[in-house]
Amino acid sequence: MGFTTFLVQKTTPKGIEPGTTAFRGHVGMLEGWVSIFGNFILFVIKLIFGWMVNSIALIADAFHTLSDVGTSIVVIFGFKVAQKPADKEHPFGHGRAETIATLTIAILMAVVAFEFLKGAIERLFFTDTDIDVSKLDWLFIGIITLTAVGKAWMAHFAYQLGDLIDSDALRGDAVHHKSDVYTTLLVIVALIGAYYGVPYVDGIMGVGVAIMILYAAYDIAKEAIDDLLGKPATAEFIQEISDMATSVPGARQVHDIVVHNYGDQSFISLHVEIDETTSPSVAHHIADNVEHKLAHELNAQVVTHTDPVAITGECVQKVRQIVETSLANFGKEFRIQDLRIVGENPVEAVLFELPVTPDCHQKAEIESALRKALAEEYPRAGVIIEFKSQMTE
Repeated sequence: MGFTTFLVQKTTPKGIEPGTTAFRGHVGMLEGWVSIFGNFILFVIKLIFGWMVNSIALIADAFHTLSDVGTSIVVIFGFKVAQKPADKEHPFGHGRAETIATLTIAILMAVVAFEFLKGAIERLFFTDTDIDVSKLDWLFIGIITLTAVGKAWMAHFAYQLGDLIDSDALRGDAVHHKSDVYTTLLVIVALIGAYYGVPYVDGIMGVGVAIMILYAAYDIAKEAIDDLLGKPATAEFIQEISDMATSVPGARQVHDIVVHNYGDQSFISLHVEIDETTSPSVAHHIADNVEHKLAHELNAQVVTHTDPVAITGECVQKVRQIVETSLANFGKEFRIQDLRIVGENPVEAVLFELPVTPDCHQKAEIESALRKALAEEYPRAGVIIEFKSQMTE
């Protein structure tokens, strides 16, 4: 990271360790203050130059940059609130204040975009005011180009810090900075057009600026709304949880993993399969070990439910093989869980769960194939198959 790492290390107060809520808050506020300082300087430059040559596109770009100051204030406020510990009114903490800050950023961007879309359309169709080319030269255009370079660095800085603490709020601020780079490039095109005697390009670029801001606002808002509504965990994170849990001795398999995120903290619930012959005290010990491992490794609060299942025995292995062989015809993603068998000679019932995605359209076909395969070996056994919805991105 170079300069970014250096800046984080030099500004982090002593006693604050990476990975903590305090460190996350510090990094978020650092990005916010750097953005406020840089954006205010760029706003003043663009506004003065925009008024000098009467460019609606450049003035719009100046206020787009000023809106970045507002969004950075929102970022700072969001991280400040997110650091507050859980209380009676907010038992899961204040981590989602970051997400609310992200959504506020998108709303502010959309308001700015609509205002300048209106101004650009008026410039195109309802006014005769043109850019004052007498004050326009290549030095002028070069200075505006340097402001785009400054915004590109700020976007890169925000992206790096966003990845460092895995923050959508900082990535959202980075998108805002990045959109300002593109809008400034459009402004430069408008200025060059006016310089060569094509003044209406200013209005066209003003419309382009507004549309790009709107598109960036939509992307940021969509991500924030998904988080607030309860976006499912990624398949990679679910697999990471599964691998960690099953590394605990006695935890044979895990399923029904549910993850809720509140800023940098996760709340995880899961079912842990254990041998049905395990004593209650040992089962409790296994569940505790799984909870402690996940809590420590993933900065999460964890709740486990133990499922005693048939693990060993010739009958169990035979049933499992029949089911897995039949499932293989439908794809590698299907796997049996929570297997229970009632009786042995003869087998009276076979019960198990099958996790599927919400959009799976093969359930009826899969169930028919499994019942047929089991009936061939255990014609008197009742078969109960429960399809469990598996929520991942």
